[in-house]
Amino acid sequence: MSQQPAPPQFPQSSQSSQSSQPEQPPRRPAHATGESGLVVPYGEAGALPVLSLYEDFRCPYCAGLELSAGAAIRRFADDGRLRLEYHFAAFLDGMLGGRGSTTALSAAGAALHESQQDFKTLHEALYAQQPDESVDSYGDPSVVLRVGESVGVVAPAFREATLSGTYVPWAVAVAEAFGRSGVRGTPTVRLGETSIHGFDRAGRPLPAAEVTTQIEAALARSA
Repeated sequence: MSQQPAPPQFPQSSQSSQSSQPEQPPRRPAHATGESGLVVPYGEAGALPVLSLYEDFRCPYCAGLELSAGAAIRRFADDGRLRLEYHFAAFLDGMLGGRGSTTALSAAGAALHESQQDFKTLHEALYAQQPDESVDSYGDPSVVLRVGESVGVVAPAFREATLSGTYVPWAVAVAEAFGRSGVRGTPTVRLGETSIHGFDRAGRPLPAAEVTTQIEAALARSA
């Protein structure tokens, strides 16, 4: 698990101390939810159980979880049994240098603006093609766009928003919200008060069947 060290510091928008104008909230993607639109949902809206996932796009353990159990987790949402809600961090940018977490998250916001489906497709591809966490490839928007192109996320508005950084301020705000959440590492997965474990004690990803069993048990307890 990638551990968050101290509360992360993220760049703030510049504003004159003399200005009386209130700071404007960042433009948020369509389909974003939660307070101030800082949560990324996947699945049906409404009164469903929520599986909360805390991730960082540069986190190798997040990629490990997605590659081992991501399809099984997604199936619960596709079957209408729960909704996935993603809370993204960018603290690895601060720890390792670069902008890969933030830029990938901004692109994920641009994909979400198109549809939940585009977001989830890009989300899966970013982990499947993730570079080593020490390499800031995702700090280059053109690299992230190539990942999107490889899986058919190619809407002109998505491309323009990714290249222009339309959702970078939103990505910064999402990461700041993660810093206030009390979650100290990624990935963290919870259904209500129940933690879902994705790794064994040696740090190896658990088989999808074991993760599925945990989620089924948590759903039964919450029924």
